[in-house]
Amino acid sequence: MIYLPIIIKAKKNQSTGDIIRQFKKASASAGTVQIVKDRRYFAKPSRIKADLTAERSRLKKRARSLKNRKNVSPAALVRINQRLGA
Repeated sequence: MIYLPIIIKAKKNQSTGDIIRQFKKASASAGTVQIVKDRRYFAKPSRIKADLTAERSRLKKRARSLKNRKNVSPAALVRINQRLGA
């Protein structure tokens, strides 16, 4: 996995709080915070695999339940299928 640096360019009339808020948003979208939290403690490979399997089964169950409902946007199903990797 390749990690790219997060670059935030300040504009003339931008306050420090705005720049910090922009950096937090960029780091959250890059997933940096989640990666650090995941690496905080050692996780056995079998535990990682079990977690991924459980998440996939939850997403499949959610997709099935959404298909049976009437007023569900197609975009919701597309997002779930993207997370499943289908």
